[in-house]
Amino acid sequence: MKHFLSILLFSTLLILNTEARTAEEWKSRSVYQIITDRFAKSDGDATPCNDLYRYCGGTFKGILNNLDYIQGMGFDAIWISPVVENTDGGYHGYWAKNLYKINENFGTAEELKELIRTCHSRDIWVMIDVVANHMGYTDNGDYSSIIPFNDIKYYNPYRHCDEIDFNHQPDVETCWLNGLPDLDQSNPEVKSLLIEWGKDFVKTYDVGALR
Repeated sequence: MKHFLSILLFSTLLILNTEARTAEEWKSRSVYQIITDRFAKSDGDATPCNDLYRYCGGTFKGILNNLDYIQGMGFDAIWISPVVENTDGGYHGYWAKNLYKINENFGTAEELKELIRTCHSRDIWVMIDVVANHMGYTDNGDYSSIIPFNDIKYYNPYRHCDEIDFNHQPDVETCWLNGLPDLDQSNPEVKSLLIEWGKDFVKTYDVGALR
């Protein structure tokens, strides 16, 4: 089901976005992967980060300011870590809290759009990571602040991935990786919300691919 959802999300992007490219076209590109928080600060400050478990200050503007550097190495596409608001400590982007808000630690929605517009003008393709498998950590099982999946009904029953048989594929697909709330892809409402969010995200930010 998760693989099927990924196909639907990518197909949606291809239908709606003039900047979207096929999988074959992407194979022609050299892709530079970026963890936004760890790449570059807006002001160019390169002081080492003292706490790698927390945000270190990288931003969308920091990426924009270094496009010459990226192209100078021969790359003509970038793959950016997830950009939505995360629960506490999610500098990497994989602990989504609100799918409809941009992570303010990285900048504003307009700054993300500016980065993508500038990349397009320089023939740099943009891929953005999205997370359909799970959401971020909650406080004692309180899902009220997780948007749009704010109720336990959206999640698989708790089972930590350390407790499963990895030879049994259904367990692999429904366990809670590192205890993160695992979305129930068999729930039609989950599927619908994710696909509608993907459509809106692609139209709003004009990205070339979702990973």
